[in-house]
Amino acid sequence: MKGDTMIFCKRRSCPARQVTEFNMQLSGLKWKVKNFTGGEIYVSLGAYDEVNNVRIAPGAYDILIDRDPQTATRRTSRLIQVYAEAEGEVEVMYA
Repeated sequence: MKGDTMIFCKRRSCPARQVTEFNMQLSGLKWKVKNFTGGEIYVSLGAYDEVNNVRIAPGAYDILIDRDPQTATRRTSRLIQVYAEAEGEVEVMYA
């Protein structure tokens, strides 16, 4: 069924010192984010937040669970925003 394919993974080139948006087709509670850049990345689920984000070292990955930082209430998001210190690729997928 051509055209019905769901994309569960996105890999993008991220410019240095800028925020890159990943808009996924479905919302999710858990996300796996892989850092293929030469520097650290900072990841926010939903709108980018300079205070409440997750740092991922170059060549590493982490699984993020979407929770409100103030109340720890679970939520689901389709938007993942990544700030990269160095230019390179970042991959986001459903976990």
